[in-house]
Amino acid sequence: MNATHNAIKISEPKDISIEALPYKYPMRSAVTLDAELRQIKDCVAQKFQRVMLQGLKQEWCSVVGYGPSLRDTWKDITHPCVTVSGAHDFLVACGVVPDFHVECDGREHKTKHLENPQSGCAYLMASICNPRMWELLKGHDVRYWHNANGMHVVNWIYEHDRGSILVAGGSVVGLSAIHIMGLLGYRKFRLFGFDGNFREGARHAGPHFGPPQKVIDRKVGGKVWKTTRQMSNACDEFTWLRDSCDCEFEVVGDGLLKAMLDTPSEVVSWR
Repeated sequence: MNATHNAIKISEPKDISIEALPYKYPMRSAVTLDAELRQIKDCVAQKFQRVMLQGLKQEWCSVVGYGPSLRDTWKDITHPCVTVSGAHDFLVACGVVPDFHVECDGREHKTKHLENPQSGCAYLMASICNPRMWELLKGHDVRYWHNANGMHVVNWIYEHDRGSILVAGGSVVGLSAIHIMGLLGYRKFRLFGFDGNFREGARHAGPHFGPPQKVIDRKVGGKVWKTTRQMSNACDEFTWLRDSCDCEFEVVGDGLLKAMLDTPSEVVSWR
């Protein structure tokens, strides 16, 4: 690996405006602000290593979401690979150990997607994660970062954990995983399970323990896709990311996101 340049911006709280970040809907946790700070404090107290900036890499990174197409495409996943949400235990059940796993949701039900941690996987976890995560991952390679949930997080970091990394990845964990892997030096991403739609009534490749979301329609590529506001918005956010960064992307599988990339003239962006 000859290329070594990678960079992040060092900022003071006064120079950060969460509302001015490029994503329309930054990731927000469903737990209260007080609970967020308690969970961040608990994570930092664990004395995990921080996610650290690394030099640029030339190989492709597989980013594995939990969309229903994963049931068809998982055998095509190459290493290094990073999972999010239920894709971790899904791949482990298929005999594939991910190299990395990313999570940034503070709700307790997310721990049900990570009940089979592996010794060969590095867990790149947002400090907002539920404290039960640290029990599940005891003895494993855990590294943490901070999610840009609001200025209360920014101010807490400045007072208690200066020098750590703050990431504004977007409104879903798959987008944040791309940013985290960018910090590790990757610029080529092959996306699996990044669908953005329901298939045969399911919006995930396996069991999902989160609350139901309202189903909406979105017409792209001459087809009406069943989706949700959150999934549809995440697809829009990805198109913004693709168009604004110096990275290569390939979307594997047939879904709303792939249709949007194949028929950009039909996609109305919120930008």
